[in-house]
Amino acid sequence: MNIVVIGAGGVGVFYGVLFHRLGHNVKFVARGKNLEYLKENKIKLTHSTFSLNEKIEALSIEELLQLNPKDIDIIFLATKSMSTENISLKLEEWIKNKKEIPYFISLQNGVENEDIMCEHYNKEYVIGGLTRLIAAHTITLGHVESTGEVQTILGAMYPTKQNQEFLENLKKELDKTDTTTFLSQNIKLELWNKLIINNGVNAICALLGEKTGRLINDKKVSKLIYGLMSETALASKTAGVNIPKENVNKMFELMTNFESIKPSMLIDLEKNRDLELEDICGVVIKNCEKQGFDAPYTRAVSTILEFLYDKKRAK
Repeated sequence: MNIVVIGAGGVGVFYGVLFHRLGHNVKFVARGKNLEYLKENKIKLTHSTFSLNEKIEALSIEELLQLNPKDIDIIFLATKSMSTENISLKLEEWIKNKKEIPYFISLQNGVENEDIMCEHYNKEYVIGGLTRLIAAHTITLGHVESTGEVQTILGAMYPTKQNQEFLENLKKELDKTDTTTFLSQNIKLELWNKLIINNGVNAICALLGEKTGRLINDKKVSKLIYGLMSETALASKTAGVNIPKENVNKMFELMTNFESIKPSMLIDLEKNRDLELEDICGVVIKNCEKQGFDAPYTRAVSTILEFLYDKKRAK
């Protein structure tokens, strides 16, 4: 298959390398110093089960738009969620009036990326995706380090016979690797289940500068995390998902037993990058407000984190 991965950060590089090792034709789309480096140097990925240090083609988004969409089978979107709208606008123009287009698969944080993508592409070609248990972060330019068991959940936003066959074939390819892949007929529920975890630990770990395990196993802080997760379940009702308390308990238990990691927001804070506060915490607050409720745990943690981070960056 011909595969393009937009976003050469931790998750993007991990999945791009997976398909490259399977023999597929992979191209990365990057920008800035990362793009400059990848055009001239090898990509290095280290994981507990394998490693790779090879040259893989890198393009700018402008160079991607010079290619013919019919020659690409899949585009993985692995950027920060705040980039989804801008990228989708460019790709919408690129595929306009084209009969053959790629499948677009989001591997991003948040629950609104797929809805944005559906506004710009043929809905039947939009696939929701999420990763679980993986920790993958850029150490230096061109070097990604990943740990943990890797689980991928994929599902079409609007299932058809054609996209179900595509997903079955994609799963067969991923099953050749040391990862586990599940196909879902309700990907929106799975995305919200992941948001329960993301909202539960991402911002509070960044705020306190601690890994997930240290906080979720602390008697007092764990109650805050459970409150953050519960507010996410409440927010899901606005999206028509309506996550029950049992799912919150399940996600909480999963994190309790999961390898202690630095979540993405803590890594972004340490590297002075923009935080996905609006896409993780903001969506919970917004969807609770639509029901006439506040989200005090989420509002307090995200507001304090944003204030302190903005103050730090202003110095």
